Order: sequence, then structure tokens, then C-alpha cells
Amino acid sequence: MQNYYELLGVSRDASPRIVTIAYEGKRKALEKSGLPEAERLAEERALEKAHVTLSNPAKKAWYDKQLEGSPAEQPRDRKGLVAAVVVVLLLVAAGGWYSLERSSARERVRLEEQRIALEQEKIRNQAEIEKARLLDTQQARERGYDYRREAAQASRAERERRAEEYRRRYEENTAMRDQVGSRVLNTYDERERQMREDRERRLADEERRKALAEVERQKRFLAEREREEERIRTERHYRAQREAAEVQHREAVDAARRNPPR
Repeated sequence: MQNYYELLGVSRDASPRIVTIAYEGKRKALEKSGLPEAERLAEERALEKAHVTLSNPAKKAWYDKQLEGSPAEQPRDRKGLVAAVVVVLLLVAAGGWYSLERSSARERVRLEEQRIALEQEKIRNQAEIEKARLLDTQQARERGYDYRREAAQASRAERERRAEEYRRRYEENTAMRDQVGSRVLNTYDERERQMREDRERRLADEERRKALAEVERQKRFLAEREREEERIRTERHYRAQREAAEVQHREAVDAARRNPPR
């Protein structure tokens, strides 16, 4: 079954106006091709049939159904299906990669939280040990060892300083953990947003280029059509002048015959 879309060089969603423009362009190109008369007439009949079918919505719908059932279209449908499957697989792979990246980020955050928790547990254990030692020192001081009392006070001050240092480090580690987690999530969200914006920008640029190309093509076609119409009008004008001159000449000849000179 002949593919009228390929014959006219249009897509399946082309409007009747586009079909007509493509038909006229093909017809003019065929007239200038210099093909033999029989072959040119056959091509013109095929173009005419394609134009009549695709410019009529009812005939076009019937033709599309017949074309979809044609064996020549089945491999193309399979190719389209394969292409769709490939696209879906690529999207799934991209989603899997993104999920893996997010999982890795979450795993790093979880490991950092575990490390901080271990450090906190270590700090608490050291604090409890220091408290026990402080109690021992206080008991020894109560037994009347004055020289140990001063050492115990100094040791207690040092332990309190260390406990304060441990507490400060714990708070800093907690704040750092929160900042790291927030920074990681913000980084991946920003990367996802940039990827989405880049994809939308590329699609918009592609659509704009296609629209500009279509406008330029239609401009060229309309310009060629106007030149052809101007040529036809000029030829008609000259033909009308010749015909008028011929009519005047025949009238003059008839008048001379009817009234011969004496």
C-alpha cells in the first residue's frame, strides 16, 4: 500500500492546509523535473490521489486505519515500540541512579550520625567515670587528707573544664551534622532542579528551531508561489493582447472583404 505521507513529505498530524501546500510544491517540482510524459502523468495522478485523501478528514481517517494494518507499517510500529521501551529503560536507569545517589547520601548522613552518637556515648562514659573519680576524691578529702583536698579541687576543676569542652564539642558536632545533612539534601535538590531546567530549556530551544524552520520554509514556498502566479498573470495578459490584436485584424479583413475598393 502506497504511503501518501511519504509521497507528499508531510507528517501524520499535518493539517489540510499543510497537505495542500506540500501537494502544490510537489506538483510544481514535478512539472520542472523533465520526466517523460507517461511517468510524469502517473506521478501527477498519485499526487492528486494523495492530496484528495489526506486533505479530507474522513478519507484521511479511513486511510490511516488501512495504513496501520498494512504489512509495511508493522515494522515501523515495532521500531516505535522498541524505541519507547528503550526510552523507558533509560528513564528507569536514570531514576535508579538518582535513587542510588540519594541513598548513598542518606547512608553517609546515617554513618555520620552513628559516629557522633558513639562520640556522645564516649563522652557520657567519660563523664560518669569522672563523676566516680570525683566521689572517690571527695571521700578521700573527708578522711582528712588536706593535701589531697587541694589536688581534688584542682582535679575537679580540670574535669569540669573537660566536661564543658566535651559538651561544647558535642554541640558543635550536632550542629555540624545538621549542616552537613542540610547541605547534602540542598545540593541534590539544586542539581535536580538544574537538570530539569536544562531539559526544559533544550526542549524549548528545539521547538523554537523547528517553528522557525517551518516559518522559513512556508515563506520560501509562498514567495515561489507568488512569482509563479505573477508569471501566469503576465502570460495571460500578453495572450489577451495577442487575441485582441488577432480579433481586430480579422474584423479589419472582414470589413475589407465586405467593402472592396472601387
